[in-house]
Order: sequence, then C-alpha cells, then structure tokens
Amino acid sequence: MFKTFSSRPALFVVIHCFVWWIMILVAKPNLDRYGDMAEVYAWSQHWLAGSSKHPQFLPWMAKIWFLVAPKTVASIYLLSAVNLAVAMLGILALGRALRLGDLHVLVALALGALAFPYLTLADKLNMNAICLSIWPWTAWAFVKATSERSERRMLHAALFGLLAGLSMLSKYYSIVLILPLFAFTFLSNQRRIWRTATPWVAIAVYLAVTTPHILWLLAHQDAITYAREQAGDDPAGKRLYYIAKFITAPLFYWPIPFILAGLFLVKGSFLSRCAQLARLPRDNALLGVLALGPWLLTLFFAVVGLVELSTPWAIPIGFAFMLYGIANADPQLLQKNGPKIIAAFRFIWPIMLVGSVIAATMDAYSDNVNYYRPEQEQAVAAVEHWNTRHDMPLSWVSSGNLAAMIAFFSPTPIEALPTPPDALPSYYPERANWRNEAGIIACPGEVEGSDASDCIREAKAWASLHGLQSEEVTFTIARTGIRFPRKLPFQMPVVYVWPR
Repeated sequence: MFKTFSSRPALFVVIHCFVWWIMILVAKPNLDRYGDMAEVYAWSQHWLAGSSKHPQFLPWMAKIWFLVAPKTVASIYLLSAVNLAVAMLGILALGRALRLGDLHVLVALALGALAFPYLTLADKLNMNAICLSIWPWTAWAFVKATSERSERRMLHAALFGLLAGLSMLSKYYSIVLILPLFAFTFLSNQRRIWRTATPWVAIAVYLAVTTPHILWLLAHQDAITYAREQAGDDPAGKRLYYIAKFITAPLFYWPIPFILAGLFLVKGSFLSRCAQLARLPRDNALLGVLALGPWLLTLFFAVVGLVELSTPWAIPIGFAFMLYGIANADPQLLQKNGPKIIAAFRFIWPIMLVGSVIAATMDAYSDNVNYYRPEQEQAVAAVEHWNTRHDMPLSWVSSGNLAAMIAFFSPTPIEALPTPPDALPSYYPERANWRNEAGIIACPGEVEGSDASDCIREAKAWASLHGLQSEEVTFTIARTGIRFPRKLPFQMPVVYVWPR
C-alpha cells in the first residue's frame, strides 16, 4: 500500500477525499447548523463584487459549481470534498517545492489529513474552508517564485500575485499569510530578489486582481463596518481569554497528528519530543515562516487591539504545521514508521466510515434538533403549496439564511434575498419590479409548539404597508425513514405575499 501511494500520492488524496465525502454524507443529513453554506449559496446567486461581510471568491466558485451540479446536500458536500482535495494537493505541491523528501511530504500529508480542520471541519464550506485550499497554493507559488532560477520564475511570480489576490478575495484574514511572506523577502539573504523583476511582477498582478474590489469597498461601507466590528470592545480579561485560546489552538485543532508524530517520529522524554517537533527546521527558514507566520501575526494583531480573536480563524493557519513538524523527525524513525503511518489508512478509512454511522446513530436516538431539522422537506412544502394554488410563480423569498435554505432546496427557481425586497443592501442588485411579484417571507422553523407570532405579524404588516395581499401558512413536518427513527415535528411558518 505504501509503495502505491509513494509513487502516486495524488491517488492517496483522491481515495481519502472520497471516503471523507461518504463519511460526511452518512453523518450529516443537513447543511451546517450555523447557516454558513446556505449563506454562500445565497451570495452565489449573482456575480456579487462584495457583501456586507466577506469578499466573494468562494460564492463565485459555488456559482460555477451549481451551473452544472444539482442543488442537493450530497452535491454541496461533494464541493467541500473537492475543496479538501485541492487543499491536500496544495500541501503536497508545497512540500515538493520546499525540496522536502517524498516520504517526508507523504507522511506530513497523511498526518495532516487527521487534523480536525481537514477531518471534521472542512465539510462546512465557508470562508475558512476556502482558505484551506488556496493558502497552500499561494505559498507554493511564493516558494517557486523565490527559488526558481530560470525563465519560469516570472510565471510563478505572476501566479503568486494571482493566488495572493484570490486569497484576499476569499477572506480578508488572508493578510496574515501574505504579510509574513512579504517580510521574508527583506531578510538579508533574500533582499537581492528586489533587484529582479520577480516581486514587481507579483505586485502588479496582485493589484490587478484586488484593485476592483478595493474600489468597490470604497464605495460600499458595509464590509468595512463589519471589519471594524471585529476589533470588538470586550474587557481586558475576555480579550486575554481569547488570546490564550488562540495560542493553544494548534493543540486542540491538530492533536491527533501531533500525538502520532510525537509517539512514532521522535524519541526521548515527553518534553524533548515536544521540543524536537517545535524547533525551527535547519536550513529552511521559509518553512518556519509558512508554519508560524500566520499564527504569530494573528496573535500580534490581537495583542495590539486590532482584532478580537475568533477561534475558527485558526482553521486555515496550520497548512504547513505537519511539513514543519516532520522536518524535525528523527530520520531513522521516519524511515521505519513513516510507511506504517501511510499503511494505517487501510484501517483509518474504515474507521472513518464506521465512526460516521455511530455518530449518525447517536444523533438519531438523542433527538438532535440539527440532525432532524427537515430543511429540504420544509422548502419543498412551502413552494409546492403555493404552486398548486396559484398561477403566478414565486419569485423571491426573504430573509437571510433561512430564505437561502428554501431557495437552495426549492423544486423551482426562486431567489433568496438578504432582506425584504424594498430594503436590499447596497451590495445587492435591486429588484425594481418586486411589487408585481409573488414572494415568501419565511419565519424561523423550530420544534412543534414554538411561537413565531411576532415574525408573522411583522410580515403581514409589511405586506399591508406596501399594498400587497398576504396569506399565513404554518407547515408541520417530521423527517421519516430508517435514518430518523424518532418522530420530531418541526414548524415552519411562512407568509406568502403577492400583488392585489
């Protein structure tokens, strides 16, 4: 098994991501509970230049995906699996660009696949997840641009400028990757690069990619306001708590690979093993910058008060952690145990699948609300109820992530709006003809017996204010089938509105 993957590591990535996709489909019958994936879909309905929160590279990719793929749970999780595969192939390419040994890179890739950002968190396709895939390739292009001594250096410089720009268009937080790389070029043994065309080509391409968005930001303050809010105004004690939590993030996001590396790839006492894995790799300062730069710069921004830390920001920072750690492995232990770690995936992959069945069973018999929430069934019921009674098609549904969920699962095309159509934000295209269209105002769906009277009353008042007819309907739906042994009914009130 090791011989097969050592000669074809991309095959390892493909098999792992396929098994991972099946694992996620078994364990999770719904989209993520935070609504991030529905939000990405909502943004993907148009080629938006920006939003009130994030830049739009991921929604652009999602839009392209759904031009050819169906809007289903399996499809969107397959997109997550593709994103994971791109991330792992990026780590593979980065390790090779850093001239690390083939065994080193494959073991680092395998251990990294067991870190939570790649194992259990990559399914939620949001702005952290897209950084998982684009950051390694951005780093790869930088390494190639600063190490190649041929005509291809200019190509890689342009690729770095492009990928750095796309990183910023994925999440503004990507600055913590780009700034350390920029600083690296000013080290004494790297400054010579500024006497070549390489950095100037990269900067020119980067500006060409990001300038349109920068100009858009200057004209739309929503995203800037959201970014300012990230600084927060929490008391010092709470800020210190978040900083301490982020400092330890590598330990609770990457415990499995660090434990395995400590047990099988270094020797000595517990403290000496930790010290060996953590030391700066010899003759590879750039690897240290890639592994530690984003983490340390994020902490610096928090200490000086520029941001209020959010632990999920640590999800993409560890793309080079395992390359860094395995660079410090004992060569003899790496040769002895490295192939065994790779071969262990013949057992790890079945464990992943069995674990997903266990997780789904536990959720099914514990009345887990997020597991039982009938997202697709509610959306289909709301749309088909209207379609069987009216000739006028539904054109829109509001507001927010709930509307996006209905639009995603709707059997007929319907646009999810971030707000009611009379108050759309500046970043979103206007709906000039909304008074002559039929739409849905959706109220939060909860377990049977919940009260949504305020939402319903506000929706009907909005319709009356704008001279529209309205009708309130509450759907009560429970999921059924072998995956859902308990009956857990959910209510979803909606208010249909249409012209008189």
